[in-house]
Amino acid sequence: MLIIKDISNLLTYLDAYKNNGSSIGYVPTMGALHEGHGSLIQKSCNDNQKTIISIFVNKKQFNDTQDYDAYTRNKGNDYNFCEDHKVDIIFEPSQEEIYPKEHQSIKNSFFKNILCDKYRPGHFDGVVTVLNEFFKIIQCNKVYFGEKDFQQLKIVESLIKRDFPKLTLITAPTVRSAKGIALSSRNEKLSKKQMDEFISFQKDVFQFISQIDKRIDLIEANKNAAEFIQGYEKFDYFEFRNSSNLSLDGNLINSRLYYAVYIGNVRLIDNLELFK
Repeated sequence: MLIIKDISNLLTYLDAYKNNGSSIGYVPTMGALHEGHGSLIQKSCNDNQKTIISIFVNKKQFNDTQDYDAYTRNKGNDYNFCEDHKVDIIFEPSQEEIYPKEHQSIKNSFFKNILCDKYRPGHFDGVVTVLNEFFKIIQCNKVYFGEKDFQQLKIVESLIKRDFPKLTLITAPTVRSAKGIALSSRNEKLSKKQMDEFISFQKDVFQFISQIDKRIDLIEANKNAAEFIQGYEKFDYFEFRNSSNLSLDGNLINSRLYYAVYIGNVRLIDNLELFK
């Protein structure tokens, strides 16, 4: 496994792979790797001759500098994780390597003013900016994303369709703990008491979903959702939306439940399929 920190050195190896006819799979990450990332790496290794993972805590997608500074970083564990999962290259550039002084950010134009975009202004501008750079640098055959941040997934899907038509997007279901909690680096910030509270909340959510009338439309379903969350912790949002376009049109058949909840000071997001 190689750990590469500069673009020029990375391109030397990528060119050699491509000249040998090797397909390249790419898994973008911000580090603090867990088995959610592992499932994406495994898919890439199964699909491609070479797998590259980037570890880059993208400052541009944090609208809160304290959140950026506090973001979990664990390089040693991440390196061991990648070694165990048969990664070929870890690309771990600096901010300056990806964003030289003359760099111009781009604006996200997809799925605006809803869900996380509404509550984290500029966040998805940072996401599309960094992915635009990584996609141009790596020029992989396939890129791998999980469904946990579903709005991000839809934005990436739209970005690729518009600007990178030769790139194939591969998605994977959210990996959960035995208690039903979506794996996330932010879970590590919860105390045991807070984790127990989160697990209890998630159980209540699953129960709520199981009891809701599947025939009602999304407007009516969201009235039920608003009633359900009264008395719980602070939320940015807790709502049903159409899975294909994230709108409030249609009924529950083709929707998911999306939420961003605060447990203490930790913001946690998830989305849940209603029918499988």
